[in-house]
Amino acid sequence: MATKAKKIKKTLARKKDVVIPKILIGVPILNWTHEFATSFLQFWTDLVTYQHKGRRFHVAYKFMHRCPVHMAEEHLVQMAIDSDCTHILFMDDDIYDVTAEMFLKLLDDDKDIVGGIMHASGFPYAMCAFRRYDTKKKVSEMPILKGAARLYEIPPDQRTGLQKVDLMAYCFTMFKTKIFRKLKKPWFTCNTQAPTDSWFSDTVLKAKLQYYVDFDVYVNHRGVTVENRHLWFEMGLQKQRKDSGRMIMLTPEEMQRHEAMMRMKLADAEAKLTNERSTNIKFLEKSKGRAIATKIKTEK
Repeated sequence: MATKAKKIKKTLARKKDVVIPKILIGVPILNWTHEFATSFLQFWTDLVTYQHKGRRFHVAYKFMHRCPVHMAEEHLVQMAIDSDCTHILFMDDDIYDVTAEMFLKLLDDDKDIVGGIMHASGFPYAMCAFRRYDTKKKVSEMPILKGAARLYEIPPDQRTGLQKVDLMAYCFTMFKTKIFRKLKKPWFTCNTQAPTDSWFSDTVLKAKLQYYVDFDVYVNHRGVTVENRHLWFEMGLQKQRKDSGRMIMLTPEEMQRHEAMMRMKLADAEAKLTNERSTNIKFLEKSKGRAIATKIKTEK
């Protein structure tokens, strides 16, 4: 009996040590629509009726109506912290068809910040997961820089699983609340130079936080999905052609030169990124005759 009692005590002690995730879903509401209302209701129903053996989580939601996005995000994060939440999920009011599985996938990724993949709702319907060509430039500087070589979408061969980014949309994005204790307030800002997510990206990258997108989580943005994005692009292209002065026409030779130049810039940017990642790893050498491993000297 004594042995059985000890086992029960140990089991209870282990359960107490387990942190149950507590997540606030925060949604800045700028345009209340029937599509969002019905979609969110389905998402919430999916969450509160989710059945999985061993899976426990606490969840709530809060809508912030008619408030500038950066101010709404500031208030929502503070609410999450004051409520002892482990995470906050930012969700836009024009994101549809999300599920409990998508929500839990971001939670299980266990990153400081990780988001789903959204495509812009206007031509050319870009995928909102970007890296910088020049990492010495701030993300918030991108909108005011001239030229096309500012940001590029994650390369096609890397569009799987978790990938690091320099900029993403906070359309369906999970944040650990503990990161905000390391950052100075106000956490979010916005002006005519750049949107909120650009400014916060600079803060995140400077603080060396984990900043990822998950290519297993694609969201529906105003009807634009990963499956139909190419159709929206074709319709947008036809409209651009009809609108005089809205499109620059290139000859096949000019297009080939342009594509070659952009491929070179992309390859160069990715090579620099790979080099930065490898040089940040410091290896030690343990050799015979040395009691303690020493730092490996690298060629400059």
